[in-house]
Amino acid sequence: PGEEKPTTSRNRRLIALVAAVVILLAVATPIIYSYIKAAPQRAEAKLQEGMRLMKPASYEDAITRFDRAIAINPDMAQAYLDRGFAKRYLKQTDLALADFNRAIQLNPNLSAAYTARGYIYRERGDVQRALAEFTRSIQVEPNVEAYYERGQTYESLGDHQKAIPDLDEAIAMMRDAPYIYRARALVKLKLGDTAGYQEDHAMARKFEHY
Repeated sequence: PGEEKPTTSRNRRLIALVAAVVILLAVATPIIYSYIKAAPQRAEAKLQEGMRLMKPASYEDAITRFDRAIAINPDMAQAYLDRGFAKRYLKQTDLALADFNRAIQLNPNLSAAYTARGYIYRERGDVQRALAEFTRSIQVEPNVEAYYERGQTYESLGDHQKAIPDLDEAIAMMRDAPYIYRARALVKLKLGDTAGYQEDHAMARKFEHY
């Protein structure tokens, strides 16, 4: 008599343990929920850090930040796109292309990803595929870079007549970009349009001095 049975003692310890777990979960659940809920903001913060590091001396550091953004939010298309840009600048074109492909899978309306793929295909000599990518970028969202790059690609093929309309569109969208005027000036010169060449050359010089 007076001695506690082993079974009763174990039951009490088990009840105490369960109670402790319940209390711990009650305290931790809001914290965990808040942490999960804040994931998009944390991923965005890492993305912004990476974008600020997009300079020749710090592309590797930028990639590290984009890696972290993707680890937090694997569906963040912009992080794949920007990581792809950084890898392309580092001449890691296969890895860059994989990131651009993933960005498009996640967001088919990300026009810059198609333009970026076009750069790589053109660098590899696959000009027709590059043209298709620039065209797709324009179809998704008309933009200066895709028009400019498609125009430059047509020019590289000697198709001056197709290059001019694309460069016209690029200038209409960005009227103070000297590099586009210079590109169009050269095309006009090849077409024998000396006056047009001189006019675009003068516009390029004008905006270079702003």
